[in-house]
Amino acid sequence: MTRTDELRALAQRFVLALPDDFDEALLTGSVSRGDADELSDIEMLLVARDIPPQLSALGIEMWQEDFFEHGTVAWYTALVEGEVLEMAGWTHARVEGRLEGILGGEIIDHGRFRFAEALVHGIPLRSAGAIGRWQARLAEYPDTLVEAIVHDASEEWLEHPLGVRAHLRPGGRLALAAMLADDLQNVLRIVFALNRTWEPSWKRLPQLVAPLAVKPERLAERIDEAVAETSLRKTRELVLDTLLLAPDLPRVVLARERTARLLRELA
Repeated sequence: MTRTDELRALAQRFVLALPDDFDEALLTGSVSRGDADELSDIEMLLVARDIPPQLSALGIEMWQEDFFEHGTVAWYTALVEGEVLEMAGWTHARVEGRLEGILGGEIIDHGRFRFAEALVHGIPLRSAGAIGRWQARLAEYPDTLVEAIVHDASEEWLEHPLGVRAHLRPGGRLALAAMLADDLQNVLRIVFALNRTWEPSWKRLPQLVAPLAVKPERLAERIDEAVAETSLRKTRELVLDTLLLAPDLPRVVLARERTARLLRELA
């Protein structure tokens, strides 16, 4: 039995013991993708009609159990059979609201937007039918989202080259690293949008980008190189190659011009 099989079986046993308050339970993360290893935990989305219950009250060993937004959102970390289970407890209304926000283009930030990828590729362990409906709604990637994400990400590259180069001052390595991390994540946001693919977390990047048809050459390798060297030049070369793949929106055209100018000044 593989590590994935072991963790999936444990997740299923855990869900079977959950109260009926949770009528939908979705296995997500590396276990749902089939590539769990010795460092993987179990990630799940648990959905209740009303307020998510306290799992500690069931005698489950909890590392963390926090409730937010008047108790309608929960974050659980449980320790079960020596394994870590990370679980979000949501209500149906919250899931529906998140889907409306994503499909309507109101939610495009990476942190919340990746919910779509987790839902699409998740494995139902318990369902009264809602998970199937939610996954069906995300089966098609709206064209309007492509433009919205490309437009939003491109804004990061409109700064005057002088302001960008100021990050190269001695003592500015932390600010430079933060800027480059934002750059590279926006590159990935654009690439996944151009491929009409819901963006995941950025773990296991080579495997994630390998099947994408539209992308700069050596995308994963170039990201690793830019990060390892904290290289502004290598990062913005990748930015420019990504922008050249994007539609000719006014902001994209301007970002190309300003990125090209910065690269000339860095030469």
